[in-house]
Amino acid sequence: MAEGGESVEHVAQLIRNANRVVVFSGAGMSAESGISTFRQPEVGVWANKLGLAYFGTPFGWWATPGRAWKTYLHYFRNPIARAKPNAGHLALAELEKLLQKDGKQLYIITQNVDGLHQRAGSSTVFELHGTVYRHVCSKNKHPHEYEIDPVGLDDSDYDPETDEFFNPKKPPRCSHENCSSYLRPDAVLFTESLPNDAWDGAYMAMSPLNDEDVLLVIGTSGVVYPAASIPENAAKRKQTKIIEINPERSALTSTIEASGGIYLQATSAVIL
Repeated sequence: MAEGGESVEHVAQLIRNANRVVVFSGAGMSAESGISTFRQPEVGVWANKLGLAYFGTPFGWWATPGRAWKTYLHYFRNPIARAKPNAGHLALAELEKLLQKDGKQLYIITQNVDGLHQRAGSSTVFELHGTVYRHVCSKNKHPHEYEIDPVGLDDSDYDPETDEFFNPKKPPRCSHENCSSYLRPDAVLFTESLPNDAWDGAYMAMSPLNDEDVLLVIGTSGVVYPAASIPENAAKRKQTKIIEINPERSALTSTIEASGGIYLQATSAVIL
């Protein structure tokens, strides 16, 4: 574990010298925006087993769509809608601008579905687990035409509290002809595969990384697969310089340290 300002300055120098920076972020990245992490005991989203059953699985949306919609809004969508990007999100967006001035690149691969990276200003974000800003039908996954663009959302007059699309008493339905099944978020539920476009984008961002570049692993527990295999494989191959930023050691920390990587025990909002 690295400690102290000198270590932070060393990490900053590594980032300054990198041609490409890739960020892999998890739920802890958004915790300081007031969004509960999924697995945190007592307050995590999945600590509510009914919530998990109702809106965390395809079966819940198929069997009890009304209950799933209400549970999803209460425990998940509404807290995300009220949240704002924190200092960590904003710092990454600013870092991207600084790197671009020197012709360098920054990509974000996230497990989060909250759009806070885009709302902060990051331009290239691959959402491995989808997003709550799009919806598809629970029967055929038809995309619904109502979609909220998180880019620039905080500078608009959009009010999440008055958006009738998210009426808890009126779950929306698919508008495709001969379908009309209930809608669900375009996010990866338990038992589902990751979206190909996001996975391909993550591969595009990761594959060119070499020992002159940097991978920042931020706020992930490292236990959700296949997403966690991205930083894990990079560490096992000693592909690039890896810095993990987490308030607690994760399932990836030992592997990252064994590869010569650095673990900084802090939240992203503080250290970035």
